[in-house]
Amino acid sequence: MKRIFYTFAFLLSGVGAASAQGVGDYAAFLSDVAARSPQLAAADKGHAATVRGLRTGLAPDDPEVGLEYYFTGESRYEIAVEQAFDFPTLYHQRNRISKLGVTKAEQEYRSARRAIMGSVSEAYLALNYTTERVGILTRRRDDLRRAVSLYREAVEAGHRSVIDLRNTQMMLTEVENSLALAETERVEASAVLAQLNGGREIVPQGYPQFGFTGTREEFVEAALAADFDLRAVAVDTLIAQRELKLSRQAWIPKLKVGYKVEIEGSKGTNALLAGISLPLWQNSGRTRHARAQDAAARAQHAATESELRTHLQTLHARYTALSAALAAREGDRTGTDYPELLKQSVEAGNLTSIDALLGLDEWYALKDSLMELEYEVARAGAAMALCLMD
Repeated sequence: MKRIFYTFAFLLSGVGAASAQGVGDYAAFLSDVAARSPQLAAADKGHAATVRGLRTGLAPDDPEVGLEYYFTGESRYEIAVEQAFDFPTLYHQRNRISKLGVTKAEQEYRSARRAIMGSVSEAYLALNYTTERVGILTRRRDDLRRAVSLYREAVEAGHRSVIDLRNTQMMLTEVENSLALAETERVEASAVLAQLNGGREIVPQGYPQFGFTGTREEFVEAALAADFDLRAVAVDTLIAQRELKLSRQAWIPKLKVGYKVEIEGSKGTNALLAGISLPLWQNSGRTRHARAQDAAARAQHAATESELRTHLQTLHARYTALSAALAAREGDRTGTDYPELLKQSVEAGNLTSIDALLGLDEWYALKDSLMELEYEVARAGAAMALCLMD
């Protein structure tokens, strides 16, 4: 299978770029921020506790020591030391299950770490988008305020109707509402990102630009191979197989050995103990349960792989379609010089300043939709890249 490669680069948007920390590799950036997050610190401790738990309880049963004292006319007592053992193959199976459990725990930890990196990515991209949007909406609001002021003067002079003024005021109100919402979203994204970064704020530096090689199917296969949740579910099937073997061997009797000494007066008697424990009731139904677990693990693995495959295919399709749309928009320069054309029309007397300001409103709306498209392309590209990160 052809390996899928991807590259990272940052396009500096100019928003806070001068004071921002340098970011080169987006994967390294996400990893560094995640490493400072309380969430990853908690996941580290949880993983350590899980591994310790999986390595506990694998030793033989505890030895038993007992003293029996008989209240008779002559001093009489008995001391016994006993030790029970499972058949050696059971310890082997339990150790193999423990090691598989540790492997699964490692995959679950890496999945949790990737999820935290995903949260960092979402917060960073949202911060970048809302910061740029606040900037464009602020300019749009200021232009509409100037238009309202000019309309008010024109109405007072009798050159314009009140309805024109009201229409412009409603447009201004709509933009002010959008600006308030965008500013709130920017503050929220900044707070979330700072929390993930250990309390330190991050200044947005533009969107990461991704370059992927390979076909959609090659990407899907590479992402499936790198998915930690799917790996964990695959380990579940191996654990279920081991549990089935263990359940079949659990019917082997336990071994019991011991030593006894009986003291009566001045006489002593020594004895050795050897016996077995018959598992007649404790393991009843265990093999059927193990078979059911094996079937459930296999079904869950198939369902998880099918769901993940569909998600990866749609993710690749989304990124491809949005990237193509963005490339087409960036290649279309018809709106690039629109503000300059409006300025020239005003200077030539072909357009009033009010109409020029209102014309800019459409240009701002176009810029707003382009920013949203850039944001969605970055989100889709970052999601694809995260699927391939270790």
